[in-house]
Amino acid sequence: MIRNIFTLLAVSALLSCSCSERTVRVELAATNDTHGALFPRGYTEDVSHRASLASVCAYMDSLRSAEGEDRVILIDCGDHLQGDNATYYFNYVDSTGEDHLLSRVFNFMDYDAVVVGNHDLEAGHPVYDRLRDGLDCPYLAANAVRTEDGKAYFDRYAVMERDGLRVAVIGFTNPNVKSWISPDKYEGMDFVPVDSMAASLVREVRRLEKPDAVILAVHCGLGEVDVPSIENNALYLAAHVPGIDAVISSHDHRSLATKVMGADGDSVSVVESGSKARGVSRLSISAVKRGNRLVSLDITPSVADVSHLKPSGRYMDEFGEDWQAVYGFSNRVIGRLTAPLDMSYRKDRRSDYLALIHYVQLSCPGVEISFTAPLVSEGIMPAGDLRYNDLFTLYRFENLLYVVEMTGREVQDYLEGAYDKRITGSDYLYNYDTAGGLIYTVDPSKEKGSRVRIVSMWDGTPFDASRKYRVAMTSYRASGAGGLLAEAGLDREKMSSRVLEIYPEIRVMLCEFIEEQGDINPAKIASAKKTGYWRFIE
Repeated sequence: MIRNIFTLLAVSALLSCSCSERTVRVELAATNDTHGALFPRGYTEDVSHRASLASVCAYMDSLRSAEGEDRVILIDCGDHLQGDNATYYFNYVDSTGEDHLLSRVFNFMDYDAVVVGNHDLEAGHPVYDRLRDGLDCPYLAANAVRTEDGKAYFDRYAVMERDGLRVAVIGFTNPNVKSWISPDKYEGMDFVPVDSMAASLVREVRRLEKPDAVILAVHCGLGEVDVPSIENNALYLAAHVPGIDAVISSHDHRSLATKVMGADGDSVSVVESGSKARGVSRLSISAVKRGNRLVSLDITPSVADVSHLKPSGRYMDEFGEDWQAVYGFSNRVIGRLTAPLDMSYRKDRRSDYLALIHYVQLSCPGVEISFTAPLVSEGIMPAGDLRYNDLFTLYRFENLLYVVEMTGREVQDYLEGAYDKRITGSDYLYNYDTAGGLIYTVDPSKEKGSRVRIVSMWDGTPFDASRKYRVAMTSYRASGAGGLLAEAGLDREKMSSRVLEIYPEIRVMLCEFIEEQGDINPAKIASAKKTGYWRFIE
């Protein structure tokens, strides 16, 4: 009798314990679009502080100290392998070390998951495969699938348990990446639109992993709640994908912390923190659990400004030698400007800056016409020594140079599209292409389709709308980005048969040209007849 009473008391105590409620807290932090902001100072004599992962490290050290290691999750939402001297150096120059600098940084800062961005894929298989292999955490892109079997090339999701709360993070890269980079960079892969697979994957993760919270980490911009988009759809996903609790956005460099009504009738948090390590996305998760069962869940989104924080000393101790290596590389003298180079954007006429880019592109064998667009809007590069570091100002991106075949009619239509963007101001500066190798005028008072009048080729020979020309353009443009090839009636499938030559990165070609010439006179290059001439007319 007494034994039975004690047994009943023990069972009652166990049931009481297993059914008692407790509140758990987890802080999820996320970086995005860091674009090489690894160090708090650049690679010139200017020692002023700038935002970087060194400050993010200091912020995370403080957060973990305040909340406890077992209550903090840290992820990155992509575009970390492009945009700065350091990423370029460890992508292509010091590429033989065991681990990429970025994998060492992510491991040092205890990242729990990293999402693949479109610019990360732009670096090519040797770079992002090396980064993935060196990471101590999953590299996520559920919608990047192998062409041979349809299986994910990268990890699809990561599950972290903190303070008894089980959190699943599903990562997606930007499915529009094929419109921006050349096919060799993603060989063996295809990209599925996020909204076509997110719901089924969320169901799978909930069934297999039994998480308390499911978060989508997407390398896609915010977009609009009720407008689907292949490129910018974070808000749309938050409102229309069942079974999710939050969406971490990126890609468009905006800053936002909000909630929208989700597909299940509950609010879904959406957060994005800008770019260049100036901010950190935060999801403050509070949950009530009864045993292993989730009773309630609340997520509060916010963005923390970390740009003002003092860089982490332990971070700089760990990676100071890497900064020094990049500094030495960046300050190698490659030539000399004999006069200042004006890089200011000119809406109604050509600039010496773009003439230099055209000159280099037109120097490739057989190239007859060159397309390029301004990548900076203002500034003057002073006369004097040109260092490798200056190339990152002259040409910001790691674009290859493509030589493609286009008819004169297609060239004409392409330019009509480019100048419509320029005249109406309806797009980004880097889509305002101009042509080198031609003499032409633009009449902004006329309607689109009749504004551009091509007078002749640069040497006075007639321009023939029916003839085929060898045209130089960036790999970004040749992939269809900016929509200018579409203006000429050329889609990605047609372009695949039009590619004649692929040259190295345009920045590398600029470097080789400057090193070969030694002294660069901007006015002399701009006046070279082969670059052609254009202007607005009344």
